[in-house]
Amino acid sequence: MENKVYIVGIGPGNKDYILPKAIDTLKKSDLIIGFERAIESIYFVKGNKVIVKKLTDIIELINSKESKNVSVVASGDPLFYGITDYLKKNYKGNIEIIPGLSSFQYMMSKIGKSWQGTFLGSLHGREDKFNDIVRDNAVSIWLTDKKHTPAYICKELNEKNVKARVYVGENLSYEDEKITIADIEEMENMSFSNLCVAVVENLEYCVEENEK
Repeated sequence: MENKVYIVGIGPGNKDYILPKAIDTLKKSDLIIGFERAIESIYFVKGNKVIVKKLTDIIELINSKESKNVSVVASGDPLFYGITDYLKKNYKGNIEIIPGLSSFQYMMSKIGKSWQGTFLGSLHGREDKFNDIVRDNAVSIWLTDKKHTPAYICKELNEKNVKARVYVGENLSYEDEKITIADIEEMENMSFSNLCVAVVENLEYCVEENEK
């Protein structure tokens, strides 16, 4: 009998935002695998947990457990720039996905703005052409990393003379959550934590649309 592998989304971090289905799945798992931040977020779930440092470790652990229920935990929603594509490509067994609340959904609820029609992107190890994307969209939402910080984004946009307002969410759903709202000129000299959600509101787009 082959393994049953669950890819479990655990939301932005706080346990209040994890779906009951996700918690129930984790509690019934023989093995729970995840990166350090994700494993730390499920401190309230008892069980056999293993912290991994790279994606290949996950596949090796899954293959080493025969006839077991294995859960792989993923921050946010595993289908939004998560680990699902990698696991489906490298593991051909039985996979079930438990969705989670994405950090960008949480962020938009905090600033009270609709994300309908927005561009959703990630700068985690990527070099997306965000200058052009920001220009072409009224609102774009970005997952940032330690290199492509909100300040980095603002500096790039400022150099291209893009007029925008930026909303940055740090440590979303945690006690030290912080929301910063500023124009790009102000924000390019600010410091931020490694993982943030940046919402870029293109001020020029609204003007152009009104002139049409």
